[in-house]
Amino acid sequence: MMMMSKRVVVTAALQIVALVFLLIPLTQVTVAFTVQVPTNTNNNNNNIGPMPIQGQKYMQKQMQTNTNSCTQLQMVGDFFSGITGQAPKSLNVPFDILLSGTNIDPQNTNVDLDCVYKASRDGWSAIDFHTCCDGRGSGLVVVLSQSGKKFGGFNPLGWQSSDDYGNTNGAFLWYIKGGGGGGGNTVVKCPVLSGGNAAIFDYATGGPQFGSGDLVIGKPGAAVMGGFAGPDAEDISSSAGDLRKGSAYFGGAYSGPSFPVGGTFKVVEVEVYCNGNIKPLKSGGFNLWPF
Repeated sequence: MMMMSKRVVVTAALQIVALVFLLIPLTQVTVAFTVQVPTNTNNNNNNIGPMPIQGQKYMQKQMQTNTNSCTQLQMVGDFFSGITGQAPKSLNVPFDILLSGTNIDPQNTNVDLDCVYKASRDGWSAIDFHTCCDGRGSGLVVVLSQSGKKFGGFNPLGWQSSDDYGNTNGAFLWYIKGGGGGGGNTVVKCPVLSGGNAAIFDYATGGPQFGSGDLVIGKPGAAVMGGFAGPDAEDISSSAGDLRKGSAYFGGAYSGPSFPVGGTFKVVEVEVYCNGNIKPLKSGGFNLWPF
């Protein structure tokens, strides 16, 4: 009994220590946002004049502190989501960086960026994925792994359950790299290799796939390349991929310094963002996207 009591006490103590370390970034956030920004007031006429250089530097430094603290809070949230397996309400995607210059850049007046698929909301089967994403045009895939890593890819061709692959120079993989200046994060883009050969695979029974194996979310149980095994052709639910499972063997079709995950991994959340102004056509329609 004495040995059991000691084990319980030690386990509880370790849990408390771990919780304290995880709460440190939260405390920093509270402190950062309670700091007041000074202003320069002329006491003679009560007019507010230009802020001196010292004040400007203080503001810049404080804004950086706030940004870094928010980033730390986000990292803690991602970490907790990975441990608990509970998907967060939002993955806080840096759209302005990732989609700048693409045909779904949210800065464009004809783009209304919309989360057309969210696995925890719409279902984890590849069938659910294609039901939500097929015919919606270009899409940004966002993945949160069980290890707390955030990454994904941009598919400019969109999805049609074609059981075929597509060539494009516009595709890329991306990930969030921690440890930037002051504790911040950096967005890293991994472009497709020159020529864009086999950049996108569009399996009717699989989730988003970049290259033959660079990044696969929801590997299909069975697929027929170049065939007509789309969702309307037969019951493919038994062979549909599970988007809770992913794999990454980076370097086949995309280039970059590294990738945050390798081999097989478990997924906590998947989101896909498309232009909400592009509506999927009904069965039997004809879609010219992306032209």
